[in-house]
Amino acid sequence: MSREIIFDVVFKGKFVRNLDKERAILHFSKLFKVPLEKAEKFFDGQPRTLKKDQELNKASTFRSALKKAGLKVSLVKKINENYKPELSLSAPGVTIVTEKKITPVEIQTSQFSLDEVGAQFAEKTEIQIPEFDLSNFEIDDSDSDIVEKKKIPEPKFDLDNISVEDVGSTFSEKKEIPKPQFDLTNLSFEEVGATLVKKKEKTKVQIDTDGIELCK
Repeated sequence: MSREIIFDVVFKGKFVRNLDKERAILHFSKLFKVPLEKAEKFFDGQPRTLKKDQELNKASTFRSALKKAGLKVSLVKKINENYKPELSLSAPGVTIVTEKKITPVEIQTSQFSLDEVGAQFAEKTEIQIPEFDLSNFEIDDSDSDIVEKKKIPEPKFDLDNISVEDVGSTFSEKKEIPKPQFDLTNLSFEEVGATLVKKKEKTKVQIDTDGIELCK
């Protein structure tokens, strides 16, 4: 890439997922040879430029070194205002551009007619070249999250009135059911084998058959 485009290496306190914050701070401290207290300030989420005005290859090399330590950085693209293209002069007599010989093409013009001088054959449509503002674009680490994950707030429970009982404790009191009371004052017990109900003797019916004859 041309030296007209340069990059700032920006650190926002991000690190890989399998690395905790304490070890990330330790790695940063060792790489930049700063105390842990000073290194910890770089992990407050604020963007800080670690290297300024770097060419792409140097900025990429620096980012790769940080990536090996588990730290993520971004490359912020910008225009090098101090860039001046290098010009070189050839020796006198050197042909800068070689003229290409083009073979003439014979065109049959017998069917063509000429219009008046100054006549316009077709309307020219002006096409506007789109302009893109790339000043706010930046190249982030390849495995960085493009979209920030939405943090779901943890539910808060009021545990002030909740207590934990010992293992085996009774959670609810057993309701005592009162025993039914029966009035047994008018009841008496007979001896074993006694007849509780007396069998009622039925009177046999006497039928008078003196006036009844059997037919032959």
